[in-house]
Amino acid sequence: MLSPASNLMIGQLASHTYEKLLPSFQLVCLDDEQLIFRPQEVIQHVFFPVSAIIAMQIDLSDGSSADIVLIGKEGMVGSGVMGGNQNFSRARVRFSGFAYKLPLAVFQTELAQDRGFLKIWMATTRQMILQIAMPTICSSKHSNEQQIVRWIMNTLDKTQGHTLQITHQEIANTLGIRRESVTLTAGKLSHEGLIEVTRGQLAVLDRPGLVARACECYRVMHPAKNH
Repeated sequence: MLSPASNLMIGQLASHTYEKLLPSFQLVCLDDEQLIFRPQEVIQHVFFPVSAIIAMQIDLSDGSSADIVLIGKEGMVGSGVMGGNQNFSRARVRFSGFAYKLPLAVFQTELAQDRGFLKIWMATTRQMILQIAMPTICSSKHSNEQQIVRWIMNTLDKTQGHTLQITHQEIANTLGIRRESVTLTAGKLSHEGLIEVTRGQLAVLDRPGLVARACECYRVMHPAKNH
């Protein structure tokens, strides 16, 4: 069974902090497209994904929403409420799975009292800012194939598995490229035995091989994999 420590942020906590918070964590199952909270909503809990991936989104004038950043087991959702309890963006589940939720009051109190927890939160926030900025650099410097590989690996790193339930069109929409480019790249990677693609699903068969095909943007975001 997944524990709160399966979330990499929580897994870094000192043992006494973890034991103190453990009774307040609640495991929840999150479904695809489930709305966690809306813009300007007063929230009661923050979420620490362990296998789900949650998108932070902004609303566009045409009524649609665009992903700002995807958050999985490496981080938390709700960190933007440090000055109060009002969230400023939409949070929606992009890939179903599990998360632990923690009462906002407990989170804020512990963060104010525990310097170690604060340092972990700050490091996680810096990494999230890097994830928001990196796609802009990647799209201007690297090929569609490199962008697709970076996105696949970065997204899988946020889960506990090797499979994503996603279509070529959804990947294309996320990256702002043509669906045909995604289809061509997926076919090439599949032929080389790096991935397996079925209808609405993508599975990574050779993770080291795929990492080797990723651009430096992926290695900048994941320096431990820079080998």
